[in-house]
Amino acid sequence: MAIISNAAHLPHPATFEQETLRFLSEFKYTGVIPSLDHIAAISHYFSRLPYENISKIIKREQQQDSTLLRLPDEVTDDHFAWHSGGTCFSLTYFLTGIYSILGYETHPLICQLNWGENNHSAVKIHFNNAQYLVDPGYMIFKPMPLVREVARTRLSAETGVELNFDSEAEIYSIYTFRKGNRIRRYQFLSESVPYEKFSEYWRASFDLPGMDDLTLTRVQGSEMLFIQGDFIKITRPDHIEKMREIDLAEKLIKDRFAIPLEKLEEARFLLAQRHKQDES
Repeated sequence: MAIISNAAHLPHPATFEQETLRFLSEFKYTGVIPSLDHIAAISHYFSRLPYENISKIIKREQQQDSTLLRLPDEVTDDHFAWHSGGTCFSLTYFLTGIYSILGYETHPLICQLNWGENNHSAVKIHFNNAQYLVDPGYMIFKPMPLVREVARTRLSAETGVELNFDSEAEIYSIYTFRKGNRIRRYQFLSESVPYEKFSEYWRASFDLPGMDDLTLTRVQGSEMLFIQGDFIKITRPDHIEKMREIDLAEKLIKDRFAIPLEKLEEARFLLAQRHKQDES
């Protein structure tokens, strides 16, 4: 596992070429290279890494600052060992490196979720004199053009993801829409973030509110499964199902994410211990 002595020495993610080639060992693509189809195929293959904070919770409580960040070597090892993935910062960092190794110019972006600042990250890709957004943390795997107009990716005739540009604030916003309803999910500037700064936000993310409970998301086909604690949300193009049932949540984590029960129990134990410390 790579060790970083401090935030200023976060290497470029393309440094992890061996780990990237190992992760891509089953990736097959027969179309045109380079192309937007190739970029999309890479991100869809990458989606086998789920969004989950179980690995991050375990890492936060067991590691010192010098080994806190889950770099591509650790992400790859853990994924093959127990089907883990990561949260937005580790996923963005890894995917940025994959695109770079495969010949694309990429940079990380820092985004603002509705409840705070510098609390989300995504990937910016330069291709054919244009820029595109891919967001493995928010399950945006089809490249969205960063244009100064509305861009939409549809999941069905009435649902999908929308990107808007505010010319006065010079800021992009990501919305989800279903029929006539639109919900803003996050905002971001188009400027690339240096890796030294990216690592600072990454380290700060270990103490964000999203680390207070187990959270997992996975897209399979046209269905997105979201689990947080005992809350379950299954989103399909024509239907949304919500429920609260801890036993079902645990079963879905085991069946749909294939994460072993002992990892789930370890993360829950560490969360309980942290909550006790916070209350004392």
